[in-house]
Amino acid sequence: MAEMRRTVLKHPGSAYLIVAFVALCLTVVVRSPVQALVYLIPVGAAVYVARTATVVDSAGLHARAVFGSQSVRWERLRGLRLDRSGRVYEVEDDGTQLRLPCVRSTRLQPLIAAADGRIPDPAAER
Repeated sequence: MAEMRRTVLKHPGSAYLIVAFVALCLTVVVRSPVQALVYLIPVGAAVYVARTATVVDSAGLHARAVFGSQSVRWERLRGLRLDRSGRVYEVEDDGTQLRLPCVRSTRLQPLIAAADGRIPDPAAER
């Protein structure tokens, strides 16, 4: 099998527009330097948007969060689990599950394409 390219599945860039809009709306509330601490809310949201991602590479799947990350090697991956709310979890061979950030059940194609055949397409199995 050829060497896989590293693929990063992230929040769309338009999410920063929402963060900027929230920051703009919070400007109405700020009347003193102490109240300026309310700007930590959009700063935290921007860090969340920038940091969270699912990374697919030749080693496996990597779920990146604001604080830390977890990885699963391809050899340990048994499959995917989709819940009713649309979240996607990878299931390891020992039954452990890891939520994949920025991946939803309606947007599985980029993950499946990046996995280079290591994850079966659920739509093709129907």
